[in-house]
Amino acid sequence: MNLNEINNLIQRASALVKTNWLQAVYILQEALKEEPDNLSLLVNLGDIYLERQLYERALSYYQKAISLLPDNPQLLFLIGTCYFSLGEYRIANSYYNRIPDPPPEILYNIALSYAFLGSYQESIDIIHKILKVMDDNPFIYFLLIEQYVRIQNYDRAYEIILTAENKFGKHRQLLLLSALVYGKKGIWLKSYHCFVEYESLGEITNPDHLMAYANAAVNIGMNDRAIELLQRAQEINPYINAVYEELIRLYLKRNDYKNAKKVLDTAKRYISRFSPVLYLFKERLDNSHLE
Repeated sequence: MNLNEINNLIQRASALVKTNWLQAVYILQEALKEEPDNLSLLVNLGDIYLERQLYERALSYYQKAISLLPDNPQLLFLIGTCYFSLGEYRIANSYYNRIPDPPPEILYNIALSYAFLGSYQESIDIIHKILKVMDDNPFIYFLLIEQYVRIQNYDRAYEIILTAENKFGKHRQLLLLSALVYGKKGIWLKSYHCFVEYESLGEITNPDHLMAYANAAVNIGMNDRAIELLQRAQEINPYINAVYEELIRLYLKRNDYKNAKKVLDTAKRYISRFSPVLYLFKERLDNSHLE
């Protein structure tokens, strides 16, 4: 099969992809039987599977392609992206890091991979490299702030928040990060008001965020509001020990044993293994002799 014939098949397959991608794959696979080492056929087959998020199938073709053209930056990127999408972050970075002078988009994936692997300082170092050449994307700042929070450097996280606010204004994600950082720094009133502003722009559906919001409410004396927030967290995910712990603690603070027992009864339905704190509350309520 000559080069023109292969190019014509590839064009035909490209035209078919949107309407009948399986037929496009069949055409290219038949051609590959005659030309098993044709780089264009291998890459085009990989691209079709990648577009459909069939990453393992895409990898089978890209790996064959890179065996023919080792260290090709585009193939390294495609293979890294497949592994990244499969959650194989170490392998993804092993390919990304072989790309000479990677552009910011690839550096971002590397930083994100390090973050997922718990290598927060490595992620931070990569993000700072990105910011030297591209500082107009708010999501780069968000990722950086999250990493500083994870290494408990809340002062630096707050500095980055201020920089991002000056660049992008009060983005909803920045409000959430501000609320979380203020809470970690014990600046409860500001944390609470950031959560209020964040919620005004859309419903909070993450139980962890609702718990942090409730914690800020408790620390400014708004226990009723905290109970409401914790109840919402429990409705979203009824399998979190800490939600029941905080609800029971708040009810016991006001000597409301009746509602504390109701929370404990709900916890018994959902929690198969109580935390030590819940066991202590259970013993206390079992011995309270109150209805």
